[in-house]
Amino acid sequence: MATVADGGGAGTRTAGELLGSRPKKSVLAAAAVVGALLVSVPFLVMGQDDRKPEKDLTQNAAGTVLGADRSEQPEAYTSKSPSPSATPSKEKEKPAVQPAPEPVKASPSVTPESKPEPKPKPKATAAARVAAAPANTAASALSGLAASDPEGRHICYRAFVSGSGWQTPVCDGTMAGTAGQGKRITALNIAVWNVGGSSANALLHDPGSTSGNAKWAPSWTATIADGKNNYIGSSKSGAPFLTGFAMNVGKGSVCHTAKMGDGGWGPQYCKNGRPEYMFVGTTDNKRWFEAVKLTV
Repeated sequence: MATVADGGGAGTRTAGELLGSRPKKSVLAAAAVVGALLVSVPFLVMGQDDRKPEKDLTQNAAGTVLGADRSEQPEAYTSKSPSPSATPSKEKEKPAVQPAPEPVKASPSVTPESKPEPKPKPKATAAARVAAAPANTAASALSGLAASDPEGRHICYRAFVSGSGWQTPVCDGTMAGTAGQGKRITALNIAVWNVGGSSANALLHDPGSTSGNAKWAPSWTATIADGKNNYIGSSKSGAPFLTGFAMNVGKGSVCHTAKMGDGGWGPQYCKNGRPEYMFVGTTDNKRWFEAVKLTV
């Protein structure tokens, strides 16, 4: 082995010593392995997990999957309670803004204030109808019957007898006129009750007749309501006498029995309500009836 020629003494080293102080390659390699181990140990420690397998932790808890190797699909198994709306819904606003009406509660207070007027009773109606009737007329005579028997059917009448004037009214089959005196009737006053009113016409003696027949008055009276006076003929001086007359009622029937001036009482005749009508007397211009009885 060669040596260093110059530089002998205490501070000098041989070439062998210098070479011997360098680390060997095997040592360096070992050091590299150790360093690598030291670097990797922390990562190995950090990678350890002493928890149980994931299946044990999540088998009864849906939506709690851990790990990055599974995709999250919250829409498939998560739910969220709806947050309250800041604006009330229409269904909530409707009762507050427009409360439903309560007709049932309001009706009791309205009903007592609007009571229907009671219909007038027949008795009160009769009194009202005959209150203005002139005294001693057929309607005034009818008032007592209508008041005491408001549901009954009644007829009252009176005759104007030539030379005697108006008679006292009679009702329901009582005789009006005269019998056996030869007096003629020139007018009749009639009032009915509960028959739907009456209408009448007079058959009058015609001094100028060439046919021998009496003549009818120009027209029938209007239908006069129950409880009102109806008149046919005339009570004026010199008025023609009645040879007969006709009348009708609105419902039910009307009947008569008459006595002719030159004879006795005839049988009773009845007619139903309009358009039928009852006839009393004769069409002979020279004859007349002198008494009559009427019923309804």
